[in-house]
Amino acid sequence: MDKSHKALSPGETSARGNSRPLDPNAKEWSAKTNRAPEEDRCLFVTFSNGHPITEHRISRFFRLKYGDCLEKVYVRWPGPKDVEETNITTPQFGKVVFKTSWMPLTLTQCGKREIKFIVDGKPLWCKMFDVSKSQAFKRNSKSTPSPSSSPSPSPSPSP
Repeated sequence: MDKSHKALSPGETSARGNSRPLDPNAKEWSAKTNRAPEEDRCLFVTFSNGHPITEHRISRFFRLKYGDCLEKVYVRWPGPKDVEETNITTPQFGKVVFKTSWMPLTLTQCGKREIKFIVDGKPLWCKMFDVSKSQAFKRNSKSTPSPSSSPSPSPSPSP
């Protein structure tokens, strides 16, 4: 073991000057409980007008392309008031929640760009989730999450 990786004896300081010992009563770190807040693990998704994509199809797409990376997917369905005011009856947007915060950052080049995926022949536009614009998810009870833990159908072989 080289000098930079040797264990410190009690009272000894590291190269960085840290002389505090580890707390033996500290709570163990867990990836499930000590993770980034949901808004830092999300992508905001939009659909082309008249071409919404279901939670299941979005979940399946990301699982097939990137593996077990999703926590949940929300698609916001217009409420009665929205339909009355805008005459839009199909979903226009949603939110994809990943298990880690690095996934949305990687896909959007640290939030610098919007990306387009084609899901079952329909465009899915994604960008970093902006919590200041998230009131629609809070006020609409028809926005239902789709847990990614549901079994995904096996991909069909390509012809």
